Amino acid sequence: MDKQLEMMQQAYNDIEIPQELSAAARKGIERGKQHRRKNSVVRRSLKWGGSAAAAVLVSFTISVNTMPAFAGSLEQVPVLGKLVKVLQFTQGSAGGGTIQDGVDVDFIALKTQGERDQLILNFANPDEDQTLASSYNVKFTEYPYTMTISVSGARKFSAAKDLETLKESRFVEDAYPLITLDDSAIRFSVTFKEPVAYEVKEYKDPAQVVITLKQGAGDQKQPVYSLRTPSQPAGETLAIAEEMLFGVEGLRMLKDQKGLFLVEAGYYPTEEAAQEAMKQIQTEHGYAEPLIVEKRMAGELPQMISADQ
Repeated sequence: MDKQLEMMQQAYNDIEIPQELSAAARKGIERGKQHRRKNSVVRRSLKWGGSAAAAVLVSFTISVNTMPAFAGSLEQVPVLGKLVKVLQFTQGSAGGGTIQDGVDVDFIALKTQGERDQLILNFANPDEDQTLASSYNVKFTEYPYTMTISVSGARKFSAAKDLETLKESRFVEDAYPLITLDDSAIRFSVTFKEPVAYEVKEYKDPAQVVITLKQGAGDQKQPVYSLRTPSQPAGETLAIAEEMLFGVEGLRMLKDQKGLFLVEAGYYPTEEAAQEAMKQIQTEHGYAEPLIVEKRMAGELPQMISADQ
């Protein structure tokens, strides 16, 4: 998987932007590339920096599963180290850790504590002791209930094999890696079946992030109107679409009901609002590829919609 991703990243970086693209479209692609390059330079120049993050219990309408036994045994889960500090969530998003490079998210463990489930991310470095977590972000969103985790400074994602294990939980609908053209970052998403309350803590010695989940309060939600690309396999075209739409509020990558992927440029309370947003995005970002407005309920996965539908 790592080798294939590296090849895709290199192929993308070698793409020449066609002259016939609009100035806005060319600017959109360059903006995304420059953002990734800037982050990569910062990570390599600062080995350690910043403060880490940790915990806050928030009631949030997001489904979560996360806790089958890891590899059939919890003996592989290190004893938790020293708690760092509280992570404050804003609109479902929070980040922590320190700027590093060469990190491996080497395993993800799951365990149960009464009515709560814990997802434990472990950070390792083959060249030195890994005492602090690398810079990361945890984001909870709805439509569908999703948790997306991004880790910067990560050159390997050995824990990708553990994502399949998460699906054994009664809460998890799916768990999958996301294509990331930054060669020093990894991302993955977990899709949930129902709302959850969550608490995130970061530890040092060993470097871990622990996400504790329990059943959240359900509520009736109105449908939204998603502005999205057509469904397609994970690959170069999908990545370019995300780069061109960089900066759009609510931008995220999702898997649809048939296992294909799409880029969502936010969701809106009405179809009219989504259509207006589409016009603005096409003007400001020069995005000339098809965008689709899809009506969706809170826990509903995106439909498989092809470009010619």
